[in-house]
Amino acid sequence: MSDRVKLRLWLAARFLSHGATAAGAKGDGERLSWWARSGLRFGLPATLSIVGLAIGVASLTVAMAVVSGFESTLKSALIDVFGHILVVKRGEDQLSLPQATRRIKEALPDFVSVTPFITLEAIVVGKQKLTGVVIQGIDPATVESVLSLKARVIRGEFVVGRERRSGGSRPESSAQSPAKALVGKALARRFDLQVGQTFRAVLPKPSAQDTASFVSTIATFEVSGIIDFGKADYDERTVVTSLEEARALGNLSVPFTGLRVRLKEADRASQAALDLTRALGTSWWVMDWSEGNRNFFRAIKYERVAIFFVILIMVIAASFNVASNIFIGVLRRTSEISILRALGFSKKDIASLFRLQGLLFGVIGVATGLLLGVVLAALFVWAQGAFQLLPAEVYKLNKIGVEFSVLDVFIVVVTAISICVLASLSPAARAAQLDPVEGLRHE
Repeated sequence: MSDRVKLRLWLAARFLSHGATAAGAKGDGERLSWWARSGLRFGLPATLSIVGLAIGVASLTVAMAVVSGFESTLKSALIDVFGHILVVKRGEDQLSLPQATRRIKEALPDFVSVTPFITLEAIVVGKQKLTGVVIQGIDPATVESVLSLKARVIRGEFVVGRERRSGGSRPESSAQSPAKALVGKALARRFDLQVGQTFRAVLPKPSAQDTASFVSTIATFEVSGIIDFGKADYDERTVVTSLEEARALGNLSVPFTGLRVRLKEADRASQAALDLTRALGTSWWVMDWSEGNRNFFRAIKYERVAIFFVILIMVIAASFNVASNIFIGVLRRTSEISILRALGFSKKDIASLFRLQGLLFGVIGVATGLLLGVVLAALFVWAQGAFQLLPAEVYKLNKIGVEFSVLDVFIVVVTAISICVLASLSPAARAAQLDPVEGLRHE
């Protein structure tokens, strides 16, 4: 950095920090307190301008971080419990798991793993309450290669189905003991279920003799763990047990009703689902993780832009304070500007001096706003744990993470500083047009 640039920065910083103090002391024999002479004190107008800018930047930063966190939390919850692609075979004929895996692997070059599942509808009863649930039968041996359920268990342990001997058969006592199952945390709270307790589920099935009537099968489960699926509707109505237990409860002859597929990249799921549909034909039903929520994710992107421009108005309003502060500084420093002109500073040098002052306003305000935004984001995360800020029935999420995107922060920083620099252009042009003779006449 050249000495000329250093001088301009030093003068801009002096003008910024000594505006009100020096002007106020001028008529008092230039007597300044030690605190003012030290260069550490901002005048009240400058302080208010920086505070206003910092509040605007903090609001903009937190808003963008919360929107990004909402999108990321929803995406993570969907992928953890849904997988990247869901595949269901239509019709009565079924393939074995190796055959189905081979066909899917041939169609998808970025295929990673697959796990089978069975879905049953049931009603959980107890505590003089009842609610409809979905019983998910999973394969414990392969489920973790596709889903991330184990990491979401908040109490108990990840155990489903019935215990097995080393040879694969059930022990004699296990035929009478209830199968172990994981339940969503909202469902556990509704029925006051704790780890180790049992609950009953009723599976209505059409009668073989009369299709207009139903035959009920009652299943008893033992709660092995309570799981946080990340989405309120999953937490309220999901029971997870083993694939074999679900097949026995539903009296199914097929080995599975569908497959969940994991890819190398989640963002490739939409195109991969189309490729898989073309390869497998119409006898297969294929759905990617975002299909049921595509409009929702699109709405989040639109809301992100709308929120950015709405809160940007606060930053623009703060920039008017910056412009007025610099303009007042120009009027108060007529003699100083004249002295600088007499020492050889050109009009361009004077204008750049006050543009640098606007840049300093922006840098200090943005840095303060980013720090304040981090503090506010931490308070938001804490408040979600201490209070019920988000109604689950509205937002479908129990808790929202806060995610600071590098791109979002970069856009906020560049936009805020650019606005401050633009706000300083008019006062800088005014300072450059001052007549040095008029400024020195009163000295």
